[in-house]
Amino acid sequence: MYSNSKKSQLNSYKKFLLNRAGATNVLSEYIETCLARDDEANKHSFHKIMVHNWQDSAQQLCSVMSDYFSIMFIPVLYTNQNNIATYYTSSLTLILKIIKLDFMFPYERNMYNIDILFNDKNSADCFDNWISIEDIISSVVSNRLNEKMELDLSNLCNDPEFLEKQICFFRFNLLSHFKILMIRMGRDTKYLNLSGNNLSQLPMDILNFFIKGNLIGINLSNNNITSISDLQRYSSKIEKIWLEGNPFCEGMDAPTYVKQITMKFPRVMEIDGVTLNENGLVLPFFKNFAISPDKHTKMLIEKFLSIYFSHFDNSRHRLDNFYFQNPNLTINTPFTEEEESHLPASLSNDTRNILNPMKNKKRGLAGFHKKHMRSKAQVLGALRRFPETVHDPTTFCVDVLVKNKNNLMVIIDGIFKLVADYPRNVFQFRRTFIFQAVTNHPSTAFYIVNDVFHIDFATPEQIQNSFLQPSRNLYDLTLINPEPEEKDMVTNAFCYLTQLRKVEAVSRLKNCHWDIKKALKSFMNEMKTDSIAMDKFAVDLDEADLSAEENMDEDEVD
Repeated sequence: MYSNSKKSQLNSYKKFLLNRAGATNVLSEYIETCLARDDEANKHSFHKIMVHNWQDSAQQLCSVMSDYFSIMFIPVLYTNQNNIATYYTSSLTLILKIIKLDFMFPYERNMYNIDILFNDKNSADCFDNWISIEDIISSVVSNRLNEKMELDLSNLCNDPEFLEKQICFFRFNLLSHFKILMIRMGRDTKYLNLSGNNLSQLPMDILNFFIKGNLIGINLSNNNITSISDLQRYSSKIEKIWLEGNPFCEGMDAPTYVKQITMKFPRVMEIDGVTLNENGLVLPFFKNFAISPDKHTKMLIEKFLSIYFSHFDNSRHRLDNFYFQNPNLTINTPFTEEEESHLPASLSNDTRNILNPMKNKKRGLAGFHKKHMRSKAQVLGALRRFPETVHDPTTFCVDVLVKNKNNLMVIIDGIFKLVADYPRNVFQFRRTFIFQAVTNHPSTAFYIVNDVFHIDFATPEQIQNSFLQPSRNLYDLTLINPEPEEKDMVTNAFCYLTQLRKVEAVSRLKNCHWDIKKALKSFMNEMKTDSIAMDKFAVDLDEADLSAEENMDEDEVD
């Protein structure tokens, strides 16, 4: 509560009309005194702002006034009647600036006139409780921190409590002005969710409060971020980041997308919910093992699933490296003649229809054998003729039935869809792979000797629950008997990451058998011991920039 003297002085200005004619120096001095003393009038006294002839939205009005008067304020009880926009504010700094700028501000070639009804309401009138806006915002933000230290600030501007109290939180970055609150929350937060806040760029003024604490994950999905190139410094602690649903992600190939993120966040291990590992970006899938395999087998299956289906969807000419010399392939379908007529020809010509097995023999034994591919050329030909697909790895269910030193049997169930537009283009599939081990001491490689491919239409429930999360793959850079263009691609990536000359990059990659991870590890070890001559780099490093970088706080974000 106010002291008697302060309350008496404030009451003398109860519902006092301020405009170009009625403003006095005495009132201005009183406001300055309140600001200097941090008077409670700053928090609990609300003043009615009236803007004449305003026709745009409340958010636009508040943003324009905030920018023009260079002041942070949070309006409440906004209305617009007869082209007079009104709202309440407790910001005496805004009132003082409006007085000093003669109750006017320009916008889109128009000059808008302002009237103020000073001390028209108090916080109890606005919120049915003696509480300040700062207290309300502190309560909203604090309640969004859970026991796992995840601070969910998604869609903050439309928080139910703000809507109920008619608080116009018109810009997410308003949070940065509540420094004590942000420092307190940033100290403990491990995961920060900023999705759905219409952010046009990375909110550095917000992130700076969290980046120095325990933050290891940031969710910036579903905003309006167009670039992260302006980010000059980054925290080495960030392990998980979400950026999907931003214009930044559109029209960018997977390697470039991941490269841009990892350059800014070098310790990131998960992007958009997909884990990074030594092969690049691992496709997420569900694993159900009929026979619990050992750790090595799990890694082998994970690598096979990720690389095989990435190649199947993007570059089938590389699938020949997975198959034995004389593999077997059968593709089975249960489609009716009417259904087949609306599907690609290869789903009829290269498949066996289990609804009518005898139909496959009508052309004679030779015709029937065409449905059973028995050589590597036939298998690869059928797979390349297969329509262009996109698999949803989040639907994969994997069973490892047999694993010994000679054989491996894996069954994968999942969902894929055809890229081309067909009336029914989402399918469920089952792939049964039988591998044969080939030992080349000291390593053992597994090759596919039998591939049984069953296809059917997906059910409505399966369609509804598939392709809900985008997946990005880096396996275009996975080298299996690399071709010249593949080597060039990896060389360019290595040069980009290390700034080495191309000749030096090629030499290092060759020594590591084109394993970019091993080459990067070796490079980093040499950098730590300062054993790489400067003439190996494509550009000279600016010593002045390096010395300035050394003085930076590595956990601060600009």
